[in-house]
Amino acid sequence: MNMQPKTQQSPATQTPAVEIANLSRSFQVGASLMSKGKTLRAVEDVNLSVKRGEVLGIVGESGSGKTTLSRMMLGLMKPSGGSIRIDGQNITTIGRSELSRKVQPVFQDPYSSLNPRKTIGQIISLPLETHGSGSREERTKAVEEMMLQVGLAPRLIHSYPSQLSGGQRQRVAIARALMIRPEILICDEPTSALDVSVQAQILNLLKDLREKFNLTYIFITHDLGILEFIADRVAVMYMGRVVESATAWNVMNAPRHPYAEALLGSVLTPDPKLGLPDLHLGRGFPDPLNPPTGCSFHPRCPKAMPQCSANAPRTTRDEHGLVECHLYPEGASK
Repeated sequence: MNMQPKTQQSPATQTPAVEIANLSRSFQVGASLMSKGKTLRAVEDVNLSVKRGEVLGIVGESGSGKTTLSRMMLGLMKPSGGSIRIDGQNITTIGRSELSRKVQPVFQDPYSSLNPRKTIGQIISLPLETHGSGSREERTKAVEEMMLQVGLAPRLIHSYPSQLSGGQRQRVAIARALMIRPEILICDEPTSALDVSVQAQILNLLKDLREKFNLTYIFITHDLGILEFIADRVAVMYMGRVVESATAWNVMNAPRHPYAEALLGSVLTPDPKLGLPDLHLGRGFPDPLNPPTGCSFHPRCPKAMPQCSANAPRTTRDEHGLVECHLYPEGASK
């Protein structure tokens, strides 16, 4: 079974690996026979495009809509509105088996995502068995090859997840995701459950695998510091909306939205004397069932103006990317 990387196509002929247009997902909460309940807008009017071979980082606090967005991209949840296209094809027209060949997840907690009753070899080979690929001997050989690719000793093939460290378990999860050679990996907080030193190892591994297998990553995290290391572009989400999107360099060095500035200020520094960073956002994350009027960020925003509480900002697109903020009126550049 050939484990060599796929041949990269000419960029001129490529359609985006992922194209998201006006995507929304709402939930009805507290509905009953006597009441319609309230609407929770987990994702609202999101527009994103990811080139082949690119790493798009999606960052935001818990409750910002990142995981709901990832579940829709994996086909695990249907949108309430808008569309997702994978390789130019609407995700609703792609069968589950075909979609799994194109898109695979790597989850936050490697232990809970691995069957504790199966050996490492059985876990990694499961996608091949599901798709009926190769004979038993071919699958075993392919598993051993992939274990080497992700930095696991083949002797661990008969071990169980409980016998491995956290970093090794995450390598198993990555190996399993790559077995059917997907084009896109959706990594949902893949390093947050790991020690800092192990985080660095996994991030370096993901960078290497991206080059070897010509992968496209959608990397979801709450930590801008991680995205500075791995991402090409960054989308900042707040209460279901993308409030800023630009190159990783621009977001890290010249953030425009006050929320992006606050997230950047929360990145830990190497100096222990500085202690834990403070976001300086005052009151906590608002109730998504009772969102603020106007700009949803205005109750926490240190730069809020009178119009922020009354009117929702429009999206400004320019050479720097996009931003939703009254500080940047539509059509105005930085």
